[in-house]
Order: sequence, then structure tokens, then C-alpha cells
Amino acid sequence: MAARSFLRAASLCRRNLVVSSSFARKQSIFTKYREPPNGFLFNEKPLKPGEKRQWEDWEEPWYRWWSLILVVMPVLFYYRPETDPVVWAKKEAEKIVAARDAAEAEAAARGEPVDEGGDIGNFKLSKFEPLM
Repeated sequence: MAARSFLRAASLCRRNLVVSSSFARKQSIFTKYREPPNGFLFNEKPLKPGEKRQWEDWEEPWYRWWSLILVVMPVLFYYRPETDPVVWAKKEAEKIVAARDAAEAEAAARGEPVDEGGDIGNFKLSKFEPLM
């Protein structure tokens, strides 16, 4: 039963798709008739000398918004926040290095011996110096 109703619907759709060429030529989306081509772009007649073209209703907001977007978007893109993990890690490493330098300077000011071994975390750089 479902197959029969499907075939009936398909045949009705096929009948609706077969349209005479004169009917399709006269129909338009916006008008009930088709304007004959006059040889000009968008079927607009050329303006007389000294006459200005009138903008349609959509043109002014269209140009205003696109110009605003083209000016504002590069500025917003330039000042966007940094979300890259590498940038975050670099800032954190700079904080750690600054804290170590401050601790070393404070120890040197008190007259305590300063460790110049190059400790970083759990390993020493002195192990890797021959490789460099």
C-alpha cells in the first residue's frame, strides 16, 4: 500500500514538472509577466546626461554595513586576545625566570652563595653542555 501511494505521488510530481515553455517563459518570481530584454544590464535603460541614478531601498544599508564591517573587522582581528597555549607557556616561563632571578639577586644581596648550576626543574643543564 505504501508503494502504491509513493508511485502515485511520484507520477503527480512528474506531471507538475512537465511545463510548457510558454508558461515558464512568462512566469517570474517577482512579476506575473516577463519583461522582454532590452539589451542593457539588469534591463535598466541608460540615464540621460546630467541625470542621477536613484538607489533602491536595499542599497544604502547594504553599502553602509559592508563598509562598516570592512573597517571594524580588521581592527577587532588585530586586537583579539591571545589564546595560543604556546604564548601562555612563554609568559609562565618568563614569570618563573623572573622569580628565580629575583631570588638569586636577593640571596646575593644577603651575601649567601648563589647556585650557578643552571637547575631547571629536576635536571641540570650541565648534563647537556657537552652536546651543545
